[in-house]
Amino acid sequence: MEHFLEQVHTILCSAAYLSLYLLEAVALAIIVFSAFRSILNLFQKDKNTKKPLLRGLSIALTFKLAAEIIRTITVRSLDEIIQIGALILVKAAITFLIHWEWKSANALTDEIEDIE
Repeated sequence: MEHFLEQVHTILCSAAYLSLYLLEAVALAIIVFSAFRSILNLFQKDKNTKKPLLRGLSIALTFKLAAEIIRTITVRSLDEIIQIGALILVKAAITFLIHWEWKSANALTDEIEDIE
């Protein structure tokens, strides 16, 4: 029975790592795509240059948070849990800051449109 449980644990860890790497790859792709889109907007002299990048960073951080939560499946010690918890808190704070920046960018765009 113990051997069976160890095999199940190994399969679950492998599935967790596979999904973790997939989520991190998706997050990276989103960041790169939104950065290129923001750069294109910059060269086109669009007023909303920051918005695609901020939206992409917010979505990518959501995928990264999901990956960190999946990583908790594979932990073996309290130190690893503390490290993952700290990473989740930092990423949540960054997400909050990105949303705050998004709101201020929207407010600035609205003010510019009112002036014109």
